[in-house]
Parts: sequence; structure tokens; C-alpha cells
Amino acid sequence: MKKYVYGMRLRGFSLGCQPMDGFIERRDSLTENFYDVIVYSRLLTEKELKDYDLTFIGMEEMQ
Repeated sequence: MKKYVYGMRLRGFSLGCQPMDGFIERRDSLTENFYDVIVYSRLLTEKELKDYDLTFIGMEEMQ
């Protein structure tokens, strides 16, 4: 199974700042490009990416 990783461009993780359906975890960003990195069990929709100002970073295999 895959995990889908997204960067939060305009704000950090907080109540109402990201979709919760399929949410797995929040990570600290390793670059200055994002406030936080969030991981999902599903691909987010284009509308979700736009509404929450998220950037798709990549996929990982679940362990």
C-alpha cells in the first residue's frame, strides 16, 4: 500500500487547515519550502490541493 506525501505551503498543521479523510501523520518539513509535511493513505483531489494550498511531494511504500 502507498502513502501520499504533501507539503503545506501557506500554513502549518492545525484544526481545519488540511483535509482529514485518509490522514496518517504530520512531519516536520526538512526544507524552507513548507511549514509542515502531511501524509495520507489516498491521493488528494485537485480541489483539496487548491483549497488547502498543498503541494504533492511524492509517494512512499507503507511499512
